[in-house]
Amino acid sequence: MPAPGTRTVDVLDVSDLRFPGGTSHSIAEEITAQARAGYSTGLISLNGPLVAKVSPVNRLIRAAVEAGRARLLVGRAPVRTKVVVVRHPAVLQHAADQLPPVEADHVVIVANAAPYDIDGHEHYRPEAVHEIAKHRFGREPLWAPIGPLVRQAITGRVPAHTLAETDWVNIIDVDAWAVDRPAGTGPRGTRPVIGRHSRSSPQKWPADAATLRAVYPVDGSWTVRVLGGAGPVEHLLGDLPESWEVFEFGAMPPRDFLASLDFFVYFHNPRWVEAFGRTILEALATGVPAILPPHFEPVFGDAAVYAEPHDVRRVVEALHSDRAAYDAQVERARRTARERYGHEAHVARLERLIGAPSATPSPSAPPSAGPVRTHGERPPRALFVSSNGAGMGHLTRLLAYAQRCAPAVEPHFFSLSQAAPVVGRFGHPYEYVPSASATGLEPARWHAYFAARLSATIERIHPSVVVFDGTWPYEGLGLVRRAYPGIGWVWSRRGMWRAGMNRDQLAKSSWFDLVIEPGEFAAPADQGVTAQAEATRVGPVTLLDRDDLDTRAEARAFLGLDPSAPLALVSLGAGNINDTSGDLGAVVAALRELGVEVCVTQPEIATGQGRLDDVHVVRDFPLSRRYRAFDLAVSATGYNSFHELLRFGVPTLFVPNRSTALDDQEGRSRYAAAQGWAHALEVVTVDQATPLLADLLERGEPMVKHVADADPGNGAVEAARILTGLAVEGQD
Repeated sequence: MPAPGTRTVDVLDVSDLRFPGGTSHSIAEEITAQARAGYSTGLISLNGPLVAKVSPVNRLIRAAVEAGRARLLVGRAPVRTKVVVVRHPAVLQHAADQLPPVEADHVVIVANAAPYDIDGHEHYRPEAVHEIAKHRFGREPLWAPIGPLVRQAITGRVPAHTLAETDWVNIIDVDAWAVDRPAGTGPRGTRPVIGRHSRSSPQKWPADAATLRAVYPVDGSWTVRVLGGAGPVEHLLGDLPESWEVFEFGAMPPRDFLASLDFFVYFHNPRWVEAFGRTILEALATGVPAILPPHFEPVFGDAAVYAEPHDVRRVVEALHSDRAAYDAQVERARRTARERYGHEAHVARLERLIGAPSATPSPSAPPSAGPVRTHGERPPRALFVSSNGAGMGHLTRLLAYAQRCAPAVEPHFFSLSQAAPVVGRFGHPYEYVPSASATGLEPARWHAYFAARLSATIERIHPSVVVFDGTWPYEGLGLVRRAYPGIGWVWSRRGMWRAGMNRDQLAKSSWFDLVIEPGEFAAPADQGVTAQAEATRVGPVTLLDRDDLDTRAEARAFLGLDPSAPLALVSLGAGNINDTSGDLGAVVAALRELGVEVCVTQPEIATGQGRLDDVHVVRDFPLSRRYRAFDLAVSATGYNSFHELLRFGVPTLFVPNRSTALDDQEGRSRYAAAQGWAHALEVVTVDQATPLLADLLERGEPMVKHVADADPGNGAVEAARILTGLAVEGQD
């Protein structure tokens, strides 16, 4: 009977849970398999020697804990478990003193690496770890190598009777990683697309230039894609080959990267003992044929193809030209991944060791490392693709459509905006794709990267319609459009372009099946090339409708603002509130003269700018929900803010951003002022702004009420109706 206060679990995983890569990913997979089968899991994290810097618990393990699939056990309270699973012996050797008292029926040490690395550095001594385990857990441990090479490395260094008969292989959620590679299609292009995914470490790459060139051609004859960086290649060759596409570690989900390949080719430093190769298993689970050095054959058997470096070209080209042989290898990879490395295999080895689980199986437990694949009836899917732009206009407009398409259509987002996570607050799946400037890639490489990411996402979610919102359709869109002609392609193309500009981009309308143009209150002033272009025009688009807004009291309470003081919202971007030579400073000074408190949307004013007692920073999305908190606004004249402020009745002084490349903000603000809806200033001074702001305080409300006469209603409703029809038609 456990002592009072003892924490009890079926399985106790002990490791350094900060590991960023395969070790933590493997633990996360086992947690999910255990939860689905009904085994309870406890986690103890030891600060071992292999993670030198202060780091958080790995995100996948953290997600498992937050989802209730495992318990993170901290403190010195004792633990009772059926089995302790120690992953990475070095952690136990160097940090066992951090353990609480543990009582266990069984102890398994998963040797997921050899004791030595390629430089001869000894990470752990098996003899010492064995004795530590006996002392800490009171039982002799069972040593479970992760693969045959590690088995060979520790044989003779641990008692023979404690060496497991079979390897403790990594597992994977095969359904979550699966990629549709229909039989009979073979490779997708005329040139082989090969790739690899690993960290940019010398031990993970061939050690000499000749082997590197033989395995990963540098002459452009194949497409070579690398996820994880290629620093060792630069060291060996002096520079990265121009024909390669190299992405840093974490630049995209590995599954999406693997989905873009015809072959996974993985060769490493011959002195490195690759214990198992989790990235290889991930490749096999997606069905991509893996070409590996022969020493992996005892691990993966017929699931992969094996070749010496000088034979890689022959092997790849033979499979690339033989569709039947290629498809057969895809099927072998998938079958082996499921039979030998699926979650069922892990549950079976636990049952052999500790018997049945203590709880009812939970087959609905979500996976730890990939998306859930759904079966049966589901609504058609729409993929909303936004450019990055200078603000959030493109992303917000697509959200306006998506909110009104659901639930008849299942929205997914693919965005270059760093604000992409706001989509998650609305319950929609999203994927952030770094822009060219964010990645630092040359344009040609970035366009190829964008196309690869977009293609992989389409392969994964199978949308019926793709909706792009931006003024500059990327070259990759055209490439992917041609590859997926069965999908409906829509360009959501805002108007009000500067006169005569971007005509070459307008020609890209032919890439799309439909162009939707969100309406403009200032449409009569539109002098851009889109004004006469063919498009399906809808009303001005806003994310919210008037009925969605908080009351004045609710909005002020939410934002923490004075319930009675006169308040102005100022949204002019960066600037110094005390520098009256700039727009922001001049506006703030004018409002202070009028006794109006200032609320700004720019957080940079929060430090180092002197007097801030009457300036409040407001951060919320969508902020338009709180617009009734404000007596007036001073704002730039981007599409979203212009239409939200006017539609929702906020008296406004518009100050157009004159540095925009394409958006004619001056045209919008002049038109609104000419109609008597608002005031406008293109250059702000305190003397000019003060009387206009005073006028808005006095009669701004009746001015902005006249906008209702010109408002045809929220165009997002009509756009969503059109997109829903396309999506349903595309699914049929």
